[in-house]
Amino acid sequence: MKEYLNYALRTLFELVKIPTVNPPGENYERIAKFLQKELENIGFDTELIEVLEEYLDKTYPYSPQHKGKPRFIVYGKIGKGESLHFNGHYDVVPPGKGWRHNPFSPTIEGNKIYGRGTTDMKGGIATTLAALKYVVENNLINCKIEVAFVPDEESGGMGTKYLIEEVKVKPDYVIIPEPTSHRLIGIGHKGFARGIVRVIGRQGHASRPWKAVNAFEKACELVANFLPSYWNLLKNRKTCFPVEDENSAYPSIALGGYAESPAKKDNIIPGEFYFSFDRRIIPEEDAEEVVRELEEYLRNFASKVNVDIEIIVKSLIEASATPIESKIVQITKRAVKNVLGIEPTLMLNAGRYDLVYYRRVGVEGIAYGPGVGGQAHAVNEYTTVDEIEKVLNVYVEIIKLFGGVGHEG
Repeated sequence: MKEYLNYALRTLFELVKIPTVNPPGENYERIAKFLQKELENIGFDTELIEVLEEYLDKTYPYSPQHKGKPRFIVYGKIGKGESLHFNGHYDVVPPGKGWRHNPFSPTIEGNKIYGRGTTDMKGGIATTLAALKYVVENNLINCKIEVAFVPDEESGGMGTKYLIEEVKVKPDYVIIPEPTSHRLIGIGHKGFARGIVRVIGRQGHASRPWKAVNAFEKACELVANFLPSYWNLLKNRKTCFPVEDENSAYPSIALGGYAESPAKKDNIIPGEFYFSFDRRIIPEEDAEEVVRELEEYLRNFASKVNVDIEIIVKSLIEASATPIESKIVQITKRAVKNVLGIEPTLMLNAGRYDLVYYRRVGVEGIAYGPGVGGQAHAVNEYTTVDEIEKVLNVYVEIIKLFGGVGHEG
């Protein structure tokens, strides 16, 4: 297996060197062709599926930044029978500042491999490829294996959404190599409602504040009144699904990730102020009802502080979960125990991943992949050689069990 671990590490280094930053979506064609070649070398039949620009015009949240930057899904398949489908995203978030190393020049120090995407989730893609290479070269496939390497997961999963809704791919089961770590199996994730609140005041000169209505001050007043009451509402709701952290069992809201005054000048009293909201949704909640309720709360408190607001919902994704008794959940649990000798923890992830699009068409799936907690999107992001090695062995066992050639343990 050492040969295949080395292959995974070499592949990870090559993937990290390709800066696939999203937004706007850099170097997607370059990485797609690299991944297609790797799959073909392993023995997969492949195709490159372009995500049409007209589709992104309507769905990409950072439009028009996608213009002139083509998107490709790398789709491959091998074998026959019941299908096990791996879905991995090759885009990464911007690196940010403060790195000790060049984020796109992977560096290994002891057990740690540094670079943007090492944990989220180019490490998962490299591990998937190594596992597939192993099972093909050792004649261990007794089912149909599908692979989809997709763009734009970091902007709402538009690549997977296109694959499911437009290309009509519908496997039997899916594994998403998100960085859960070797100990955790993601059986689902929260949803979210994201958008902007526009607070409307009246612009004026800073020397005469009594003649204006300061939209920034009104926004502060609105938030100070709204937030405690809304948090009290959320504390009365709790998911029945297992979670890694007790706080993750509840819905949540975050304000102000984006905040701006269009005035952009210190001697102007702003007549408008914008701030973002990100409301996380548990599986027991209806996404549309969450939006209606949030809007009602915001408008109610805006009225109390005597200000007009506009609420713009930019994206809405429902929570999604796979039943614990599902075949893919049980096989993965058994594989982890067989290979690592531990009982894995099942959990509902606080963050969203692309499982939701598969669940919409009835496909059951999990998230399971190599990674280090807290490293996704972090400055100085890293994964470890140990994580990749452990998950590589588990992936091989999953494929064997799925096709009926593994041991039950």
